[in-house]
Amino acid sequence: MSDGLTSVRRMFEGYKTGKIDDAQEYIHPGYFNPDALERTDSRGPEHFANCVAWLHNAFSELHFEELEVIENGPVLFVRVVMSGRHTGDLVGWPATGRAFYAEQLHLCKIVDGKVEYHRDWRDDLGVLRQLGLPKAA
Repeated sequence: MSDGLTSVRRMFEGYKTGKIDDAQEYIHPGYFNPDALERTDSRGPEHFANCVAWLHNAFSELHFEELEVIENGPVLFVRVVMSGRHTGDLVGWPATGRAFYAEQLHLCKIVDGKVEYHRDWRDDLGVLRQLGLPKAA
């Protein structure tokens, strides 16, 4: 297992548990996830912490099941299933209490053994449907 894959798995553990006091060990000082631009312009572990806080504000019982990893030098593609329960505000929608699961693809670039860039493609529409949001017209 590469140092990069170890760091990516630690990143997912941080997303799952919210425990990120050691994030500087696996998150690069220049870490950036473009999906968080609407919430923060920070970088590094602070940027990661913002992403984790946002996720935990909206969801509980989080779990990430790793389905596939493709490693190509400093770039890793990780396919996971994320599951949890909607127990907090989700971009203006109040908690529904409903459980959900959705497949995701994550692209991570590793620099100096740490996650420096993180981009994800998620089935957000599928999650919203499982939560009963938004109502179909």
